[in-house]
Amino acid sequence: MRETQEQARARPGCVSYSFAETLDDPGHFVIVQEWRDQASLEEHYRSATYADFQNKLELLLVHSSDLRIYLVEEPIRPIESVGENPQFDE
Repeated sequence: MRETQEQARARPGCVSYSFAETLDDPGHFVIVQEWRDQASLEEHYRSATYADFQNKLELLLVHSSDLRIYLVEEPIRPIESVGENPQFDE
């Protein structure tokens, strides 16, 4: 996963790409991605990086994967962030 994450982050148009393990279901991972535009996302899904990840992932799955894409037009922050973390600077 780390290799896939690094390769995806290096792709043109990738703003962020992270794996996260859910707290209530260990071994269940979510991928949170942000792409500059739809064309960049589509190019990622056609890439060798994505195909390689899917091939490796298939061998590890207990359940079938579930791809969902959410289109966010504009992010908002309803409250002030707590603490300073340069990783989240815009």
